[in-house]
Amino acid sequence: ILGFSTPPGRLSMMAFILNALTCALALLYFIRRGKQCLDFTVTVHFFHLLGCWIYNSRFPSTLTWWLVHVVCTALMAAIGEYLCMRIELREIPLNSAPKSNV
Repeated sequence: ILGFSTPPGRLSMMAFILNALTCALALLYFIRRGKQCLDFTVTVHFFHLLGCWIYNSRFPSTLTWWLVHVVCTALMAAIGEYLCMRIELREIPLNSAPKSNV
């Protein structure tokens, strides 16, 4: 069903791209480590590959399927790592108020 020539194919590809963006946000909230984003992204897409293989009873062999998933993997990892690095590189607030003498 993935293809550029039909409206359902384009819609499916857009859904995969939007899924990659929302999963990048999930990496931000659940993983919170820039170094681990690529690992979790590849793991999620590997499980998706296994699920497609089992469901269709054959290994995915179309070029568009592979292109869409490579692009989605790259988007999810890059955006997820960017978001996580922004959180990691925030300034640590230091309280400069004097301590109370007890």
